Amino acid sequence: MTSDSAFAGKRVLITGATQGIGLATAQRLIQSGAHLFVNDINEDRLASALGFLPSTSRQVGGMAGSVAKTADCRTLVAAAAAHMDGIDILINCAGVYRQGPADSFDEDEWDDTLGVNLKGTFFMSKYALPHLKKRRGNIINLASEAGLRGARMSAVYCASKGGVVLLTKAMALEYAPDVRINCVCPGAVNTPMMTNVAKASGDAESYMAALPLHYPLQRIAEPDEIAKAICYLASDDACNMTGTALAIDGGSTAGV
Repeated sequence: MTSDSAFAGKRVLITGATQGIGLATAQRLIQSGAHLFVNDINEDRLASALGFLPSTSRQVGGMAGSVAKTADCRTLVAAAAAHMDGIDILINCAGVYRQGPADSFDEDEWDDTLGVNLKGTFFMSKYALPHLKKRRGNIINLASEAGLRGARMSAVYCASKGGVVLLTKAMALEYAPDVRINCVCPGAVNTPMMTNVAKASGDAESYMAALPLHYPLQRIAEPDEIAKAICYLASDDACNMTGTALAIDGGSTAGV
């Protein structure tokens, strides 16, 4: 459990920070005294989030950009470091989800899913590492239960999130002891992404009613529950944790 001042003065860069888990995490960090630099691909969502997050004049900054583009990753990290005078923590929350039979995916859909979820996580981390090494900082990646086990109709998403899990572990070994690198692996979460998936099913009400039944705890998570875990891993309370893939999945990866 992190304190209300656990992140006082810490400089945090969050991608995908304008809704769902990313926004919930940003809210918690602001309340704990962090300086934030937030990102989203959508300029309107970014402007809305910047207006919503309580801040002093310099406590929150932001920039739109696509983490699937290497140049945008480099620019975003540079802008965040300049705005906050360094980076202590990188939280890679940007992500996309597509569902369907594996053989229905075309090259563009593969490239976009892997580009945002895996390539973006890697290149944001690559460019942030020089700043994080200076401050003995840490990285939190957003993986998924789908990075720990297979799921029907989600092969491409599983590939991207499985990549995030092992990228986390490999980089944690490579950059210890200077930088801690962990990831969280949520199950279903009540976010706009999940709402869109439910709508795409053709019967959103039935989809959402059936979803909790897939989990031993018979419920889906709220964004703030995942944000709490992210903040724990990013805090000094988790100083002996690196290379961890923390499942917050209602028991779905425990077995059958």
